[in-house]
Order: sequence, then structure tokens, then C-alpha cells
Amino acid sequence: MTRKSIVPARKKKIKKLLSMMNKQNNRFIIIAPPLIEMMDLSITDAELDFMLHMGFERYDYEKAKSAAAMPEDEFQAFFDGIKRKGLVHIELGPEGNEKYRLNAIAVGWYESQIHFLRGKPEEKLFSEKFQEFIEFFGKFNFPPLRDVENFVLSKLVKPSQGIGIMDPAAKGKSKKKIIPINTNVSSPDSKVYPTPYINSLIEEFGNKTGICVFPCVCRHANKLLGSPCMYDMPEESCIAFGDMANAWASYGYGRKISKEEAIDILKTVREKGAVHQVIHEEDNPNLQTMAICNCCWDCCGILKPYNMGSVPLKYKSYYIARIKDDADCKGCGTCEKYCPTTAIRVVDKQAVLNPDKCIGCGQCAFQCVKNNIELVPDERTVYLPVLKKSEVRITA
Repeated sequence: MTRKSIVPARKKKIKKLLSMMNKQNNRFIIIAPPLIEMMDLSITDAELDFMLHMGFERYDYEKAKSAAAMPEDEFQAFFDGIKRKGLVHIELGPEGNEKYRLNAIAVGWYESQIHFLRGKPEEKLFSEKFQEFIEFFGKFNFPPLRDVENFVLSKLVKPSQGIGIMDPAAKGKSKKKIIPINTNVSSPDSKVYPTPYINSLIEEFGNKTGICVFPCVCRHANKLLGSPCMYDMPEESCIAFGDMANAWASYGYGRKISKEEAIDILKTVREKGAVHQVIHEEDNPNLQTMAICNCCWDCCGILKPYNMGSVPLKYKSYYIARIKDDADCKGCGTCEKYCPTTAIRVVDKQAVLNPDKCIGCGQCAFQCVKNNIELVPDERTVYLPVLKKSEVRITA
């Protein structure tokens, strides 16, 4: 599908809207040309003008209808499209009525667009533009620019997500094994967050707003581009909570599930190699949890760009891996295969850990056939600079 160039006046409005959306959370997203083209694909002129008029205010339905100045039936269809496209973030007010505010680029608008475009002619082009967006930053991966970029971004980028693990004290059927963790585990207070334990999040939200599961937008986009998942993950794997998740489920983007089904999904994807990334409101680890992203490093919209040498990573981590006994390691390479950041490598038939690159996801410990790797408590922020081209694991 070929498209005409964007009219300058429209392009200016799109850049302004993206800049406004960029201020809705802590995630640092550069508004590169492919991102502008992605928004151009997904928004009409009327929607663009409405969102710019809405600005940073919180609207209810009546205020939104008044701002649009449309007949009731026309506005209903118009605003339904805006909600389904993820241009607004939906939350419930004190009286149970919906409230709306401008959404973030990601997590928010981008993920909703992938769901919204399923089966539509534009869906492959939208994913192609996102791939171009990732590759755009790889163009700057050369010295000395890479060194400058890493220095600046290490100060500028905030840890927008945390790394979660399955609680080793949790009861219930396990298809494989428990990750050995060198710490005493107590029953977490449901009112306390952050926590690294995704089991407690499932319990908490299962008793409150409910739990929804969605198809992974990252794997779907990669499949459209001819790059199916190397780890054969199930399609349904993204678990989300709260008003926005319930709204998306009502549009048919996902479905509500029980706590038991959520735990089964988490166990299944963990066994296949998924990293549990805990996503928060406004990408602030100190705020309420929105979702648990369960993705592999070859598909994930965050881990894949890092492994392509396009962007750095910054995570809030709670554990670090440790090799228990070098003599027990047979150098099989399983840990290296599943590590999302190449923190562990096999050198001379021996697993070697680089603690500076470990994000504490537990995949090496869980996958080790000799049970020779454990996690130990180490709460910290991990910054991983842009990879050198010689370290890149994924090529375009």
C-alpha cells in the first residue's frame, strides 16, 4: 500500500498531538518520522482537531459531546471510534461514569491501534512503520555518537517498568519447577506496591477490578512482517487490569478471565521463555499496576529494539542471578538462549554472568537443566546502554 505525503498543516498538528501524548507518562519517546506516519494512518482530520482541542483536560461524556458540537447520533459513532483507537485513556469516576483524558503513545495508543486495525487493510503498513521507527534509531549506532547517546540517555531515561517474577512460595500446580530464590518470602499485603511477585498482583486485581487477557500485539506485528516468534508463545498472553483493560475487553480486543486462568497463562509463558514486565499507570513504578506484559526478547516491543542495537533499557529490578557452583555447569547454553539481555553467556563450556546486564527476570534460573542458577535479592535500577553493533542479536 502506497500513501501520499502528509500535508504540512496536518503533519504539524500530528506532531503537536504526539508531543502532548508524550507528556502523559514517564516513557521517553522521540517523535521520529515513522511515528508521525503511524499516527497519520490512524486518525482522521476531525479526530485530530478534537484531540487537540481536548488537550490535557479530563472530560466526561457530556463535556466531550459539547466540545464536538455534533448531533447525538453522529457524536456517539465519532467518539466510539476515538475510544476504540486508544486516543483517550478511560477510567471510572467516583459515581461509576466514564472519564476520559488524552492517552499516552505507549503503553496506550499504540497497543490499542494494533487491536483496532486487526483485519483492516492498514494493519500491515502500521506494523511496517513501527519497524521503521525501531530501525530509525539504529542509524545512529556508531562511535562516537553512540557513546554520547548512552551518556545522555542514562541521565534522561526513567525506569518505566519493573521486572516481575512468580512468587516461589505460591501454592498450586506447577508444570515445571520453582525458581530457587535465596530469601525469606512473606505473604504480601495487597495494599502494598511495588512488589516483584506477579502472583500477588493477580490475587489483588482478581478481587477488585477483574483480570483481562489480550493477544500480544508485539508477536502479532512481527508475524505480519514474516517474523514469527522463535519461542512459540501462545497468542493470548498480555494480562491487564483496571478500567482501560475492561473497556478494551468490551470492544472485543480481549476477554475477562479468572485468577486461576491468569496464573496458568503466566506459568505457560514463563516455561516458554517470557519475561514478566510490570506496567504501571503513567509508566511510573510508584503508581498503580496496569498490566503484566509477558513477552520474549525476539518479539517484545521493548526488548527487541534493545537487541537490535537501537535503544537502551532501564528497568526497576528486584533480584539478580547467581551461578551456584561452576562445577555443576555443563555449558549447554540453555541459559544464554533464554536470557533477554545476554547477561549470561557460555565461555569455554562454562556459564558466565555479567551482573551489570542482569535484570533479574529469572529465566536463566528457571530454564537451567542443572538447577545451578538462583536469584538473590538486589533491588536496583538497571540501565543497559545501546549495544555495539558486534553485540546485536537481531538484525532487521
